[in-house]
Amino acid sequence: MGLMEQFANPETMHSLSMGEKLAGAGITTIMGMGITFLVLILLWGCVAIMTKFTYRPKKEEKPQASAAPAATPAAPAAPAAADDSLIAVISAAIAAYEGGSANNLVVRKISRISGDTTVWGDAGRADCIDSRKF
Repeated sequence: MGLMEQFANPETMHSLSMGEKLAGAGITTIMGMGITFLVLILLWGCVAIMTKFTYRPKKEEKPQASAAPAATPAAPAAPAAADDSLIAVISAAIAAYEGGSANNLVVRKISRISGDTTVWGDAGRADCIDSRKF
């Protein structure tokens, strides 16, 4: 009878020496860890294969070639200061949102944010605004 067969039988377990018990425990540990790592490697391989099948890179839009001659593009507008009516509208919107008056509200800078914003970005901006309140 082999060591692992003796180790599996509870009646013969008491007759084993300390060295045989440690050897059996070591073999059991190595087998358990080995099987675990083999399964993890198998899962990693499945995920890698599935990624290859499901990953679709974003397609870049190519400009359409037209038969008509293209108009000369206008020079990009230089960043100009926002006009007074835009500042007044933004100040009133902020004051209405905060529930106060626009008298103690000062808009120092207005800058356009490009792209979609995330919830985290909105929360960060709200924290920044809250930290500047008097």
